[in-house]
Amino acid sequence: MAADSKQSEVVKQINEAFQAAQARLAELREAVERNTDLARANARTTVLKDQKEKALKELGEAVWRQVQKGRLELPAGFGAALKAVEAAEQAVEAHARELTDLLREGDEVAERLKEQKNAPRPQRVLVPGAKKR
Repeated sequence: MAADSKQSEVVKQINEAFQAAQARLAELREAVERNTDLARANARTTVLKDQKEKALKELGEAVWRQVQKGRLELPAGFGAALKAVEAAEQAVEAHARELTDLLREGDEVAERLKEQKNAPRPQRVLVPGAKKR
């Protein structure tokens, strides 16, 4: 009988450990689901922010084009922002000119090298009996 009581005690402990493991697994599953929901919500927030930024950029560009064409005049409070946009545009244009100049210089160098490569080279005439040094 002692063996039966020991065996039933072991079975009882195994069942308790199994139930505890099941409870822990349920807690972990719930935590994973909660984190998955949070990750999805965060990803959705990022997508929505990106869409908003794109829409604002397009709006700003449309307004700027209208201001440049003289079809829209902004209130005086926008003066600093307009100056910043103008300065940024000038910087972009200056940079584009620098790049164009660099590319043109590179083309000129390449053309000179090509011409030098294709130019006839003078022939050296070796006199019979002359020693090379």
